[in-house]
Amino acid sequence: MFKKTACKITQHLCEKGIISESDFDLYEYGFNMGITVLLNLISTIVIGVIVGKVFESIAFLVFYIPLRSYAGGYHARCYFISIVIIMAMLLFIGYVDLSIIYIILLLVGMVVCFAFAPVEDKNKPLDRDEISVFKKRAYLILSIEFFIWLAVSVIFQPVEKTIPIVMFTESLMLVIGKLKLSKYS
Repeated sequence: MFKKTACKITQHLCEKGIISESDFDLYEYGFNMGITVLLNLISTIVIGVIVGKVFESIAFLVFYIPLRSYAGGYHARCYFISIVIIMAMLLFIGYVDLSIIYIILLLVGMVVCFAFAPVEDKNKPLDRDEISVFKKRAYLILSIEFFIWLAVSVIFQPVEKTIPIVMFTESLMLVIGKLKLSKYS
């Protein structure tokens, strides 16, 4: 997303002799990912402030990032799409109060995540060993998040809503990622 900025930073470091030309691509990729992650973190919290859901935005990140890291799925090529998804999820948390809806989202999210995870990206294919490791870690994270949800959702409503939204959002990313991947196969 921020390849030009990452390229400029990397070029500057090469010119100063801080990194070697042979490592240019690695550093450029690292800076691009770092900038993207940092901006997504800041944007999510700012959106949380705007919609009055700061805790929920932080909880979303805390539960979504580990699951997303191992389950994989669709990667929005546009920063704006990511922001719209985050805003929609936080607004949903803010305006929908029926617990049964969150239970349904949790169950659908878990079933889809267990069925499809991990979903690789065309730019980041996984070998057989990686698939096995990522699947186990995704299952472990799903299980931990489910038990956290069971333990605290009765007494802490933001978590009651956030974890199902995280699992459902990730399930959507897995399905979209699977569909996009099948187009390229």
